[in-house]
Amino acid sequence: MLFVLGLAFAAPADGAATRASLLRLVERAEDLGCLTPLVAELHENWAGFTPAERERISTILAPDAAPLFAPVPERPVPVPALGAPPPARDSCWSWSDNRLVGDHFVVEWEDGVDEDLAAQWLDDLELSWEVEVDDHGWQEADGSDEYLLVAYIQDKRSGGAYTYVQNCGGESIPYMVSGNDSWNDPEWGATMAAHEFNHMLQFSYGDAPEFWWWEATATWVEDYVFPDSNYWSQYVYGYTMAPHISMSASDQQDQDIFYHMYGMSIFAFYLDDYQGGHDTVLQTWKDARGDSGRYDRSAQDMLEDLGLDWETVYADFVTKNTVMDYTQQRWFPAVEEEDSVKSLPAEGGSGRQTAPQGYGQNFIKFADGMGEGDLVVRFEGDDKVEWSVQLVESKAKRVNRVVTMTVENGVGEATLEGYADEEVVMVVSPLKWTDSDYDYNWTAELVAPPEDTAPDEDSGSIDDTGDGISDGNGNGDGDGTVDLGPSGCGCASSDGAAAGLAVAGAALALAARRRR
Repeated sequence: MLFVLGLAFAAPADGAATRASLLRLVERAEDLGCLTPLVAELHENWAGFTPAERERISTILAPDAAPLFAPVPERPVPVPALGAPPPARDSCWSWSDNRLVGDHFVVEWEDGVDEDLAAQWLDDLELSWEVEVDDHGWQEADGSDEYLLVAYIQDKRSGGAYTYVQNCGGESIPYMVSGNDSWNDPEWGATMAAHEFNHMLQFSYGDAPEFWWWEATATWVEDYVFPDSNYWSQYVYGYTMAPHISMSASDQQDQDIFYHMYGMSIFAFYLDDYQGGHDTVLQTWKDARGDSGRYDRSAQDMLEDLGLDWETVYADFVTKNTVMDYTQQRWFPAVEEEDSVKSLPAEGGSGRQTAPQGYGQNFIKFADGMGEGDLVVRFEGDDKVEWSVQLVESKAKRVNRVVTMTVENGVGEATLEGYADEEVVMVVSPLKWTDSDYDYNWTAELVAPPEDTAPDEDSGSIDDTGDGISDGNGNGDGDGTVDLGPSGCGCASSDGAAAGLAVAGAALALAARRRR
């Protein structure tokens, strides 16, 4: 059975309009660089295209311009002479006589492509196999026990690539296709190999995980194969520039949602840093193998199968994102702020275009140095949804304290005691799996603690020098406050946060050209 990637497209309901939209994307394929979900949608709608449209699509996307979804003749298996050793393993099919053979892959290319590019891709793919399969235990790609996996380079000015499957004797075997621009930057070509190979492996675990997790995982795994590259960092902008988008959103034709899928690699980094490491992410794929659903396995499903409490983990995840409290902090761009409060009292609410969707977030920053006392925040939101509202105090770019607001029927209040010299961010998120957005309003004020007019003999102590009185209370944690202390590890640097929004346009432009 042919395996395809299904996406939640924001396409017109009319089939003809959908196909027209897909044709426009095909014509722009070399500019978009995004091909895997496009090929999947083309397959879903293939019967509706005219013969001329199919030929045009195949000319642009298919290896050797062959019909895109037509069966490829299998390579004949040579019969060894009596007593001779068995023939070397080969691919099930072939598109070109230009080919280099490795231990697990065969790289083929169109005439006009430099053979050095093929050699580089083969090396990067074999390294990806070594790290992802041999070192970290990902299940081998379907069919790879019997056949070499085909990776094909088109002679096209494109840095995009895609992974798909081809039927071979009743078994679906994955393959890759890339344009030759992928090696204009060898570092980019290397991370592309790791990313697309992870898609090959994902096919082995079934089609239950929601599609955003396919892209998020493949982006995250690049850091394991090429830890010195950090190309993944530019993709996190897809999340940090639009955190209000639902974390499970998937769409190719909406540019913000499309980038957001890759940006949600930040959730894989969170699980890696705080919930058990690489094996936790891998286990989400292993647990999916028995699911009968199709692209309906949510993040909540994944974590509950791991024995984790979803709401607790989600709340912790979004607090870490206030200052990008991760091991590789300096490579994470700063999250877009919904509002920035520089004086108190203050009030605000959800934006017209950026109200949070279900399990999307708004981040409201309260600057330091606005006075001393207790920061009191009152919240009122849509009462048709449950809300997560947290006040997150940071220190030295690490999460220091968290106050969780109790919100009932859309109304809540929280107090961060002892507010003074540290930044605080309020994180607001509706807790519902939907792409609908939800409105809210808030007010905030600073309530000064009462001044002591005399020494408190019970809780204070008199300074014998006459310089002052200690109240004996220390910092003190108020009700609902969790003192986390230092968190994360590694180098705490503000490089990524400071540079984030300044280079966002350039990063997304690069991603647009290179996405797969």
